[in-house]
Amino acid sequence: TTSPPPRGRRIVLALGAANSYVNWTRVEEAQQTSSSSTLWTVMHADLTGFGNLMKENGFQHALDQYSDKLIRVVQRLAPDAILVSSKGLGLLTYLIDRGVWMGPSIMLSPIPNWSNHLRAQLLDGSNDNECIHVDDEASFEAEWLASMEILKRVHNDTAPTDHPLIVGIGTSDDEHFLIVDMMEESQVCGNAVRIEDSEDAEKSEIDNGAIHIRTTFVDCPTWSVYSFPGDHGWKTNASNAANIAFLVDQAFLDV
Repeated sequence: TTSPPPRGRRIVLALGAANSYVNWTRVEEAQQTSSSSTLWTVMHADLTGFGNLMKENGFQHALDQYSDKLIRVVQRLAPDAILVSSKGLGLLTYLIDRGVWMGPSIMLSPIPNWSNHLRAQLLDGSNDNECIHVDDEASFEAEWLASMEILKRVHNDTAPTDHPLIVGIGTSDDEHFLIVDMMEESQVCGNAVRIEDSEDAEKSEIDNGAIHIRTTFVDCPTWSVYSFPGDHGWKTNASNAANIAFLVDQAFLDV
């Protein structure tokens, strides 16, 4: 991890499951043009090697090797929010499942991976979807269903805490299908609602001039999905640094 954050700033712990690069310096600099009153800094869990191990032996094998270290980092830093990217979704659901995390979460183009805690969720969960088969080669739909159920334990308006879940995705059709459509299809949070389609909708202009589109879910009012220009790699594009900073700001609006 990096050195301790400046006093008075909230800690955002970034967890990376794969080898994708986000310029966090640019993201933090974007705060200077942000209207948010909350100052934050990004710290990183040193999971060097996780991505390669995952590619060679699967997500669960990599998680087995890094789980203790992952939990220690969260407990030691006590972050104010956790941010995950792509396949880091599995790290977030693992921490929630273990009872280690129950605060604001930010996900950049989340993609689930089959793992033991997702399997256990489907076995123990209350879902009655007869098309879901709990086996060693679960469908993408089953992965999303279990992930959504775990996320909703913390991120819902009836839990002891109603911490926000903020999601950023690219505007490509693949991003929408693999993420928003799958989240909606699970029906864990009900139907998706595009805010731009409602009468009182307002599009917000980010500092780099991009216009984001917000999607929410009927049964999960603290969840927001924002779309930004690009495909799955949008988050590594320097032009989207201000948009990632915007997502972090949203996680702290009601904190």
